[in-house]
Amino acid sequence: MKQSINSALAGLTVSAALSLQPMGVAAENTAYPDVDTGPVFNGKGELAQPKGFREWVFIGAPLTPHALNDSKAGFPEFHNVYVEPAAYLYYKKTGKWPEGTVLVKELQLTKRGTYADGSRTEASGRGYFPAAPNGLDVSVKDSRRFARTNNWGFFNFGHHAPPYASLAEAAPKQACAGCHMSSAHEDMVFSDFYQQLKPLPVSDR
Repeated sequence: MKQSINSALAGLTVSAALSLQPMGVAAENTAYPDVDTGPVFNGKGELAQPKGFREWVFIGAPLTPHALNDSKAGFPEFHNVYVEPAAYLYYKKTGKWPEGTVLVKELQLTKRGTYADGSRTEASGRGYFPAAPNGLDVSVKDSRRFARTNNWGFFNFGHHAPPYASLAEAAPKQACAGCHMSSAHEDMVFSDFYQQLKPLPVSDR
């Protein structure tokens, strides 16, 4: 009798623990054993906005301002790029991005320029200086879901000031993946722009 009660309690404990998991988390994490915080998809294949991404590993901030692109830059802001920490460590160790890698690009406007090229002068000199956040894009590596776009899916959570959308569907190939497929430096990632991925040289002196 006591054994039966203990077995029942154990079952209730497991059920309760699973019920506390956000929908999709448990199933997705088993599919991505090399990351700690994998992507979370709902039943429609929409991606949930990554939480706490500003606390992830920052790897770079390319900039393509309007003033240097005939006012036609698709993304005229700073591209602040973050990667989930476990995926970053895996890449540092192996040189490859693991399944479940999540890369977040948060766009950040530049302060209004006072020169024709969009630059301005601040205490440190003339240049481009960050202002308000203005958009969120996410890329996910999942070879099962995104085999047709070289194993990566791309998602836009809004090109505007926060708050961003809580869910996003995969962007069509021509919107994002096509550019990465033709121009990215390594595994659909513009890694040459992210020098923080490379080891920091250490002086022997």
